[in-house]
Amino acid sequence: MPTPTKPLELKRKLGNPGRQKLPNINSTITLSAGYVEPHQPLGLAGTLLWERVFNLGATWISPRSDVELLLITCKQLDRQLLFEAQVSEHPEDFHASRQLLELENAIVRNLGLLGLSVDSRSKLGLAEIKAESKLEQLKRRQQEREQARHPLTSP
Repeated sequence: MPTPTKPLELKRKLGNPGRQKLPNINSTITLSAGYVEPHQPLGLAGTLLWERVFNLGATWISPRSDVELLLITCKQLDRQLLFEAQVSEHPEDFHASRQLLELENAIVRNLGLLGLSVDSRSKLGLAEIKAESKLEQLKRRQQEREQARHPLTSP
């Protein structure tokens, strides 16, 4: 499986390590931000996702171009609740269980497309997941010991 391409933002941040020609930054578009009301009615789960996306700062979600995918994902979450109720009432119904599983897979895919998963945010350059290396741990411990030995005295 080929390595996924890095987003342009990440290439710029890393200093363009591949020395590929990048588009002029002045020719990029600016995403408009701000709250948008859903243009179709949503259920409880869909409304909660919609509110979280716009109220908790998912600034990369564009109200002009991303709301359709967000709306579809919110409706899928509402449908998921219906399927879960159906599966709990009739656990022997294989088709309902299968539909629920496929719907959940589609929800996860759409959340990734919207940049609402850890993996997709890291690909967008919006979050960095990094474990502290041994060297960094040693340096941090050394700094803590130095600070403990030489505490600042107040005048």
